[in-house]
Amino acid sequence: MTSGIVDPAIQTSSADLTRHRTPLKALTGIRFFAAYYVVFFHTRLSEFFAQHAYHAAANFIGNGYLAVPFFFILSGLILAYTYQGQIEKPGDHRRFWEARFARIWPVYMVSLIASTIPGLVFPSLGAVVASFLMIQAWNPLKPQLAGTFNMMCWTLSIEAFFYVVFPWAQVLIEKLSPRKQIAVLAAMIVFCLLVQSTSRTVSTTQHGAWAYVPLPIFHLPEFLAGVALGNYFLGCMVLRGQPSPRGILAGKGFFALGSGLWTYASLTVTIILLCRPALNPSSSLIVASFAALLFGISAETTLLSHFLSTPAMLLGGAISYSVYLLQLPVKQWVLASTEYVHVESQMTRMLITAGVLPLVAYVTFTVVEDPTRKFLRGAFARSERWPRA
Repeated sequence: MTSGIVDPAIQTSSADLTRHRTPLKALTGIRFFAAYYVVFFHTRLSEFFAQHAYHAAANFIGNGYLAVPFFFILSGLILAYTYQGQIEKPGDHRRFWEARFARIWPVYMVSLIASTIPGLVFPSLGAVVASFLMIQAWNPLKPQLAGTFNMMCWTLSIEAFFYVVFPWAQVLIEKLSPRKQIAVLAAMIVFCLLVQSTSRTVSTTQHGAWAYVPLPIFHLPEFLAGVALGNYFLGCMVLRGQPSPRGILAGKGFFALGSGLWTYASLTVTIILLCRPALNPSSSLIVASFAALLFGISAETTLLSHFLSTPAMLLGGAISYSVYLLQLPVKQWVLASTEYVHVESQMTRMLITAGVLPLVAYVTFTVVEDPTRKFLRGAFARSERWPRA
């Protein structure tokens, strides 16, 4: 299998704000693995491996929470890749926010409702309003609000903050030279290391002085690293898919971008870092490793990128959002159902959850996520043609 460079050519026939560039299919496929990495993190597999002295495997599963910064970096990269040069006016900002609302809000609401069903537990009115507006993780004085309803939704609240910031960040970063974009990427990685951003989750920010700093501030550098990387990726490629001479990361000879070495070297480093003990002081090094891996998968055609671009992986990537958000509700449903029929085996419950979850996610994607997104996008588009008072 020969290696090469993915062609990021712009399909200029579309005049929409979200005119599509050539899809980076491998980045869709890898979302499925990242989503299930979080799913396995929320099981007792890490504990099982540790008890049997499989320490590397235990550490790997125990580091599943690091899929969250992976998603943040990936989000910044994809948004920059999609919207570079297309957010110039206030109206463009509004259409960007409408598109993101249509993308994430429907399944987000399904997950909130589904989380209340097993125990019929409802939070306070203030928590309900904050969750409805997706700002529950923004309050530095009440970090406990971040886990309201569905614990997984704190990350969507963080993502909503990123969407607010993105139009202005994108306009600034896309105007920089490739070297300055790499400098921004490096600065964001250093910032992540200084504040140990990847360790700042709902459970680890409720104690100590850091409890009084909003969670979005910790994770914004991860997102901005992705934005800088996405802009750099477009800047160092030309329409025919060859590295530009300006490309700082292009390399030469055996190390040339396109040889596949970049992808597999960064993948190896990523796996090594994920097999180290969780929550260690250098955990945030994974931000640099993730960025390098995403760049390689985006820029190189390899066996890995081909696998991630297969129809099965693309479907997995499509349902990954529902997999991520519905994992805890499904786990609660399985627990309630197995208790009812007196099934006590933890392994049996985990296997049932692992099997049921993709089916629930697929149904949610086909019945709710995809049609609702199309409906909302159409409604927003029609509203722009209505006469203004």
